[in-house]
Amino acid sequence: MRFFNSLRNSAFSLIGQIITILLGFVVRWLFIRKLGQDYLGVNSVMESMLMLLSMTELGIGTSIAFALYKPIDEGDERRVGSLMAFYRKIYHIIGIGTAVIGPLLLPFMRFFTKEAVDISGLNLIYILFLLNTVLSYFFAYKRTLLNAYQQSYVNSVTEDLFAVLKYILQAFVLIVYRSYIGYLIINIVCAVATNIIISIICNRKYPFIKKYKKEKLTKEDSASIKKSIVSLMYQKIGAKLVTGTDNLMISYAKLSLMGIYSNYAMVISIVQRVVYNVLRSVTGSVGNLMIEKDSNHKYNVFEEFVFANFCFYFLIAIGFSGCLERFIVLWAGDNWLLSPLVTFAVILNFFLMGMRQPNIVVIEAAGLFNKMRMKAVGEVIVNLVVSFLFLIVFEMGIYGVLFGTTVSMVSICIWWEIKAVHKYSLEKSAKRSAVKFICYFIVALLGCLAVYDVTKRIPMGGIGGLLVSGVVSVAIYGCIILIVYGRSREFRALLGRFIRKGKRA
Repeated sequence: MRFFNSLRNSAFSLIGQIITILLGFVVRWLFIRKLGQDYLGVNSVMESMLMLLSMTELGIGTSIAFALYKPIDEGDERRVGSLMAFYRKIYHIIGIGTAVIGPLLLPFMRFFTKEAVDISGLNLIYILFLLNTVLSYFFAYKRTLLNAYQQSYVNSVTEDLFAVLKYILQAFVLIVYRSYIGYLIINIVCAVATNIIISIICNRKYPFIKKYKKEKLTKEDSASIKKSIVSLMYQKIGAKLVTGTDNLMISYAKLSLMGIYSNYAMVISIVQRVVYNVLRSVTGSVGNLMIEKDSNHKYNVFEEFVFANFCFYFLIAIGFSGCLERFIVLWAGDNWLLSPLVTFAVILNFFLMGMRQPNIVVIEAAGLFNKMRMKAVGEVIVNLVVSFLFLIVFEMGIYGVLFGTTVSMVSICIWWEIKAVHKYSLEKSAKRSAVKFICYFIVALLGCLAVYDVTKRIPMGGIGGLLVSGVVSVAIYGCIILIVYGRSREFRALLGRFIRKGKRA
């Protein structure tokens, strides 16, 4: 039954993602054509400011989700009801607090949108973004319960249906009225409608939620959730500060640049979301691996996981190197293309973030959040200081901000995570993995640069040029993997797993 639920949830999620991604690109194309770079820049600034404001959530949702699994497995409806009652109460408090604090950020919003002289109603635009965030706290929390009961397909189907409706209505408003305010109102209405429908379904499937809505948490649950929130808080704040402040710095440099860069960010984030869903499916297996007593076997399997992850992200990075700029031109036009240095920085950060994932998965599966607190603090400090220096002092512009993120990952995140995983979970020296990481990075860097240079020389344009560049990129990737790693233990081990699985099938 668990396998069926996982398979059903994954299938609905994948189908929905494909449909909404395609429609999302269409609506973004219309947005670009009808409203232009400044409106897209303002949209990205507002999203970044509200991202920082939403730090008030501080990992509560994740903590509640973990706390729900055991009572659900035991059929303890009273305990599930008490957890959801606590969740509801805290989220309502956060929603009210966000509504009060949100308007106080209005003066700072002007600082980052100073170039938007032709855009009227900036205060109204911000209030609409704030309203969307506030309303989510009053309805969205019940999604967590459906996920915990392995009913996430309900969330996926409902979200995707309303996403399709939203994109259709937004396309209509953009084509007929060219109204950004209308675009935002549709976004709010569809988001609220989605959450209300999910809330109604949840109430019908699990009526005990209302029965125990005044039930108080046990001391055990209260202590456990408090510990989880404190551990996750640093990670959540650190990640949001890095992303949010990067976008605000870019908009400070030039608002229209933020609009152009948001297209790159959109493509990258879509790929990251799909990859993230794939990686999350192996978290449980990694958790089982981490409790094994055979440290050598555990370490060997982890090395194979890291290598497989490298092959996966290297393939995507090399594909971006050959195709990202061509796709942007084909989709949005020549005016939406940024410097090759920006393309390089975007791909570099994507690859480095991807290479961190095996360690992050182990950290989550093994519960090593307490070991990551100071890492999150150091990451934010380094990112802000270096990005500020590159942007203001050295006047490097948008790629200076992006390279600030690179420096924070290389100097703090990567090595801290590698050390923590090896010291507290694998019980092995981190030196070997650190050397392998450097080698993976060098191979990927040289491979991506080579592909970028080769595909730039392809004279064909349009869709044909994009397809040829993709084929060339994959061919070069395959040659590099076979030549450099074809004889490695990890490659042979992974190949053996696929062969054995094929024979069993």
